Amino acid sequence: MLRTFWDNLSRAQKIGLLAIVQLLFIVVLVLLVQSFTREKSHVEIEDQAVAENDIPENAEEFIAENIWSIVSSKVADVSSNDIKDVVIREGTYEETQNKDGTVSASFIVDIDSLKQTFTVGVAWSKDGKTVYEPIIDCPPLELMKYPETVCYGAYHNTYSLDLYLPHLVYPENRGKSGVSSAPNIMITGDQEKKSLNIMVSVCDEERFKKEAWEYLNTLPIDFSDYTVNYEVNGLNAGC
Repeated sequence: MLRTFWDNLSRAQKIGLLAIVQLLFIVVLVLLVQSFTREKSHVEIEDQAVAENDIPENAEEFIAENIWSIVSSKVADVSSNDIKDVVIREGTYEETQNKDGTVSASFIVDIDSLKQTFTVGVAWSKDGKTVYEPIIDCPPLELMKYPETVCYGAYHNTYSLDLYLPHLVYPENRGKSGVSSAPNIMITGDQEKKSLNIMVSVCDEERFKKEAWEYLNTLPIDFSDYTVNYEVNGLNAGC
């Protein structure tokens, strides 16, 4: 029957049919390769941490895929065998039951083999069937397990100024009778405009300016070409 069908086709029809078969073969081959690649690129999150924090399995997979996407595009010489040690840092997991029926969670993961730390934000439906796009980002420098390693996240990297600013330092006795609640130091900045604004208390301007720069000098950002504006906060005039 098939032979009869084939014999009845014109030469042009035969060529067209062969082209369609070849195209289907290529599509199937591409899908197989993508499937294999996806499996190879999968990251493993420590099972115990996942179980303890009640993270749905499909949410875990989505998080792992997004971690891989960031790491594989930013970290050289990475293979799936390198990423089997994603660990949720103890004490960082926070879960919220939202009014719309979804569950949102945030936590920090450390990957010792890559010397990387990421913040993770994810949400899923109450039944766990729907998972929303996880956000994998960089934490501030003080929360990085390996601060000497550059982090690249979805929205920030180690050199993102808004990871560290605004920075406020309040009086030690803040809130007590006669003590102002205004900050002794408040630093804001704009990385795009390369500008810093440092506001210090009138109580001890020079000391607080010095302390402001002591903090800024700990950051992995070069401020040598920034415009710096100083302001004096008179709200602490009674100190």
